[in-house]
Amino acid sequence: MQMVMKQAVKFTFDTRFDTDETVSVPRVQPASPAYTAADVERARAEGYASGFVAGQAEAAARADHEIGAAMQNFAANAASLLNALQAGTASSRADAAALAFTAARKLAPALIAARPQAEIEAVLRDCLTHLNREPHIVLRVADTLVDRLKETVDHMALERGLSGRIILLGQSGIAEGDCVVEWADGGVVRSYADIEAEIAEIITRYAESLTGPRATDNSLAMAETRHTNF
Repeated sequence: MQMVMKQAVKFTFDTRFDTDETVSVPRVQPASPAYTAADVERARAEGYASGFVAGQAEAAARADHEIGAAMQNFAANAASLLNALQAGTASSRADAAALAFTAARKLAPALIAARPQAEIEAVLRDCLTHLNREPHIVLRVADTLVDRLKETVDHMALERGLSGRIILLGQSGIAEGDCVVEWADGGVVRSYADIEAEIAEIITRYAESLTGPRATDNSLAMAETRHTNF
Protein backbone atom coordinates (compact mmCIF):
# COMPACT_ATOMS: atom_id res chain seq x y z
CA MET A 1 0.00 0.00 0.00
CA GLN A 2 1.41 3.29 -1.07
CA MET A 3 0.83 6.37 1.09
CA VAL A 4 0.79 9.83 -0.43
CA MET A 5 1.92 12.70 1.79
CA LYS A 6 0.53 16.19 1.19
CA GLN A 7 3.12 18.82 0.95
CA ALA A 8 3.00 21.24 3.90
CA VAL A 9 2.41 24.92 3.15
CA LYS A 10 4.78 27.30 4.77
CA PHE A 11 3.24 30.13 6.90
CA THR A 12 4.48 33.40 5.57
CA PHE A 13 3.06 35.77 8.26
CA ASP A 14 1.33 37.91 5.62
CA THR A 15 -2.21 37.47 6.95
CA ARG A 16 -3.59 40.54 8.86
CA PHE A 17 -5.95 40.13 11.80
CA ASP A 18 -6.36 43.83 12.78
CA THR A 19 -8.58 44.98 9.98
CA ASP A 20 -11.91 46.91 10.70
CA GLU A 21 -13.96 44.72 8.53
CA THR A 22 -17.12 43.59 10.34
CA VAL A 23 -19.44 40.89 9.51
CA SER A 24 -23.00 42.19 8.95
CA VAL A 25 -25.69 40.08 10.41
CA PRO A 26 -29.05 40.59 8.72
CA ARG A 27 -31.71 42.00 11.19
CA VAL A 28 -34.72 39.87 11.55
CA GLN A 29 -37.92 42.00 11.48
CA PRO A 30 -40.56 40.95 14.04
CA ALA A 31 -43.57 39.47 12.51
CA SER A 32 -46.49 41.88 12.25
CA PRO A 33 -49.49 40.89 14.44
CA ALA A 34 -52.24 39.48 12.38
CA TYR A 35 -55.72 41.11 13.03
CA THR A 36 -58.75 39.34 11.85
CA ALA A 37 -61.96 40.97 10.68
CA ALA A 38 -63.60 39.83 13.91
CA ASP A 39 -60.93 41.66 15.96
CA VAL A 40 -61.52 44.86 14.01
CA GLU A 41 -65.28 44.58 14.39
CA ARG A 42 -64.95 43.90 18.12
CA ALA A 43 -62.75 46.96 18.59
CA ARG A 44 -65.19 49.08 16.65
CA ALA A 45 -68.11 47.84 18.78
CA GLU A 46 -66.22 48.52 22.02
CA GLY A 47 -65.41 52.04 20.90
CA TYR A 48 -69.02 52.69 19.93
CA ALA A 49 -70.31 51.33 23.24
CA SER A 50 -67.87 53.47 25.22
CA GLY A 51 -68.86 56.59 23.29
CA PHE A 52 -72.57 55.77 23.65
CA VAL A 53 -72.31 55.41 27.44
CA ALA A 54 -70.39 58.67 27.72
CA GLY A 55 -72.98 60.40 25.54
CA GLN A 56 -75.82 59.04 27.65
CA ALA A 57 -74.17 60.25 30.86
CA GLU A 58 -73.68 63.72 29.40
CA ALA A 59 -77.26 63.84 28.12
CA ALA A 60 -78.60 62.69 31.51
CA ALA A 61 -76.59 65.35 33.32
CA ARG A 62 -77.85 68.02 30.93
CA ALA A 63 -81.43 66.81 31.33
CA ASP A 64 -81.13 66.87 35.14
CA HIS A 65 -79.85 70.42 35.00
CA GLU A 66 -82.64 71.53 32.68
CA ILE A 67 -85.28 69.80 34.80
CA GLY A 68 -83.92 71.43 37.97
CA ALA A 69 -83.98 74.86 36.33
CA ALA A 70 -87.49 74.26 35.03
CA MET A 71 -88.72 73.18 38.48
CA GLN A 72 -87.24 76.28 40.09
CA ASN A 73 -88.91 78.44 37.46
CA PHE A 74 -92.19 76.59 37.95
CA ALA A 75 -92.02 77.01 41.74
CA ALA A 76 -91.39 80.73 41.39
CA ASN A 77 -94.26 81.13 38.92
CA ALA A 78 -96.57 79.02 41.11
CA ALA A 79 -95.79 81.12 44.18
CA SER A 80 -96.44 84.30 42.23
CA LEU A 81 -99.70 82.91 40.86
CA LEU A 82 -100.79 81.73 44.32
CA ASN A 83 -100.16 85.15 45.81
CA ALA A 84 -102.16 86.75 43.01
CA LEU A 85 -105.01 84.29 43.50
CA GLN A 86 -105.03 84.85 47.25
CA ALA A 87 -105.08 88.59 46.77
CA GLY A 88 -107.89 88.27 44.24
CA THR A 89 -109.84 85.90 46.47
CA ALA A 90 -109.43 88.17 49.49
CA SER A 91 -110.61 91.14 47.49
CA SER A 92 -113.58 89.18 46.14
CA ARG A 93 -114.58 88.03 49.63
CA ALA A 94 -114.36 91.53 51.02
CA ASP A 95 -116.42 92.89 48.13
CA ALA A 96 -119.00 90.11 48.56
CA ALA A 97 -119.31 90.83 52.29
CA ALA A 98 -119.73 94.54 51.66
CA LEU A 99 -122.33 93.87 48.98
CA ALA A 100 -124.29 91.52 51.23
CA PHE A 101 -124.27 94.08 54.03
CA THR A 102 -125.49 96.81 51.69
CA ALA A 103 -128.33 94.59 50.47
CA ALA A 104 -129.27 93.60 54.03
CA ARG A 105 -129.22 97.23 55.14
CA LYS A 106 -131.72 98.12 52.44
CA LEU A 107 -133.89 95.04 52.91
CA ALA A 108 -134.06 94.87 56.72
CA PRO A 109 -136.08 98.06 57.30
CA ALA A 110 -138.71 96.90 54.83
CA LEU A 111 -138.99 93.51 56.53
CA ILE A 112 -139.23 95.09 59.98
CA ALA A 113 -141.86 97.54 58.81
CA ALA A 114 -143.94 94.69 57.37
CA ARG A 115 -144.16 92.90 60.74
CA PRO A 116 -142.26 94.74 63.49
CA GLN A 117 -143.76 92.68 66.32
CA ALA A 118 -142.07 89.50 65.02
CA GLU A 119 -138.63 90.59 66.24
CA ILE A 120 -140.03 91.63 69.62
CA GLU A 121 -141.85 88.33 70.09
CA ALA A 122 -138.64 86.43 69.30
CA VAL A 123 -136.65 88.42 71.88
CA LEU A 124 -139.32 88.01 74.58
CA ARG A 125 -139.69 84.29 73.92
CA ASP A 126 -135.93 83.81 74.28
CA CYS A 127 -135.89 85.76 77.56
CA LEU A 128 -138.81 83.84 79.07
CA THR A 129 -136.91 80.59 78.59
CA HIS A 130 -134.60 81.70 81.41
CA LEU A 131 -136.86 83.97 83.48
CA ASN A 132 -139.62 81.69 84.78
CA ARG A 133 -138.95 82.64 88.41
CA GLU A 134 -138.81 86.41 87.97
CA PRO A 135 -141.57 88.20 89.91
CA HIS A 136 -141.99 90.89 87.27
CA ILE A 137 -140.79 91.38 83.70
CA VAL A 138 -141.17 94.72 81.90
CA LEU A 139 -141.39 94.87 78.10
CA ARG A 140 -140.91 98.34 76.58
CA VAL A 141 -141.87 98.83 72.92
CA ALA A 142 -142.87 101.63 70.54
CA ASP A 143 -146.17 103.31 71.42
CA THR A 144 -147.65 102.21 68.10
CA LEU A 145 -147.12 98.51 68.87
CA VAL A 146 -148.70 98.18 72.33
CA ASP A 147 -152.16 97.22 71.09
CA ARG A 148 -150.80 94.77 68.49
CA LEU A 149 -148.57 93.04 71.03
CA LYS A 150 -150.87 92.87 74.07
CA GLU A 151 -152.70 89.69 73.11
CA THR A 152 -149.50 87.89 72.09
CA VAL A 153 -147.69 88.90 75.28
CA ASP A 154 -150.57 87.74 77.49
CA HIS A 155 -150.66 84.40 75.69
CA MET A 156 -146.91 83.88 76.11
CA ALA A 157 -147.16 84.74 79.82
CA LEU A 158 -149.95 82.20 80.27
CA GLU A 159 -147.91 79.47 78.55
CA ARG A 160 -144.97 80.11 80.87
CA GLY A 161 -146.97 80.39 84.06
CA LEU A 162 -146.26 84.12 84.27
CA SER A 163 -149.78 85.51 83.98
CA GLY A 164 -149.93 89.08 85.25
CA ARG A 165 -146.19 89.24 85.71
CA ILE A 166 -145.26 90.68 82.28
CA ILE A 167 -145.84 94.41 82.08
CA LEU A 168 -146.15 95.83 78.54
CA LEU A 169 -145.32 99.53 78.24
CA GLY A 170 -145.26 101.88 75.25
CA GLN A 171 -142.37 104.33 75.10
CA SER A 172 -141.67 107.14 72.68
CA GLY A 173 -138.25 107.11 71.09
CA ILE A 174 -138.23 103.36 70.59
CA ALA A 175 -138.35 102.40 66.91
CA GLU A 176 -140.81 99.79 65.70
CA GLY A 177 -139.11 96.40 65.87
CA ASP A 178 -136.92 97.48 68.79
CA CYS A 179 -137.64 96.65 72.41
CA VAL A 180 -136.27 96.57 75.94
CA VAL A 181 -136.87 93.65 78.31
CA GLU A 182 -136.12 94.37 81.98
CA TRP A 183 -136.16 92.22 85.10
CA ALA A 184 -134.87 92.56 88.64
CA ASP A 185 -131.16 92.15 88.01
CA GLY A 186 -130.70 92.57 84.26
CA GLY A 187 -132.21 93.23 80.89
CA VAL A 188 -131.96 92.94 77.13
CA VAL A 189 -132.00 95.70 74.53
CA ARG A 190 -132.92 94.95 70.95
CA SER A 191 -131.95 97.90 68.75
CA TYR A 192 -131.72 97.67 64.97
CA ALA A 193 -129.40 100.70 64.85
CA ASP A 194 -127.00 99.04 67.29
CA ILE A 195 -127.16 95.76 65.38
CA GLU A 196 -126.43 97.54 62.11
CA ALA A 197 -123.42 99.29 63.64
CA GLU A 198 -122.11 96.01 65.07
CA ILE A 199 -122.49 94.27 61.71
CA ALA A 200 -120.69 97.12 59.95
CA GLU A 201 -117.83 96.81 62.43
CA ILE A 202 -117.68 93.04 61.95
CA ILE A 203 -117.55 93.39 58.16
CA THR A 204 -114.85 96.05 58.43
CA ARG A 205 -112.70 93.76 60.59
CA TYR A 206 -113.40 90.89 58.22
CA ALA A 207 -112.26 92.89 55.19
CA GLU A 208 -109.14 94.04 57.04
CA SER A 209 -108.29 90.45 57.97
CA LEU A 210 -108.56 89.41 54.32
CA THR A 211 -106.26 92.14 53.07
CA GLY A 212 -103.78 91.71 55.94
CA PRO A 213 -100.55 89.64 55.92
CA ARG A 214 -102.41 86.45 56.71
CA ALA A 215 -106.05 86.19 55.64
CA THR A 216 -108.33 84.17 57.85
CA ASP A 217 -111.86 82.94 57.25
CA ASN A 218 -113.65 84.75 60.06
CA SER A 219 -117.37 84.05 60.00
CA LEU A 220 -119.79 86.94 60.10
CA ALA A 221 -121.57 86.84 63.44
CA MET A 222 -125.04 88.35 63.15
CA ALA A 223 -125.88 89.86 66.52
CA GLU A 224 -129.57 89.99 67.38
CA THR A 225 -129.61 91.18 70.98
CA ARG A 226 -127.39 93.13 73.33
CA HIS A 227 -127.44 92.17 77.01
CA THR A 228 -127.10 94.86 79.63
CA ASN A 229 -127.29 95.01 83.41
CA PHE A 230 -129.56 97.57 85.03
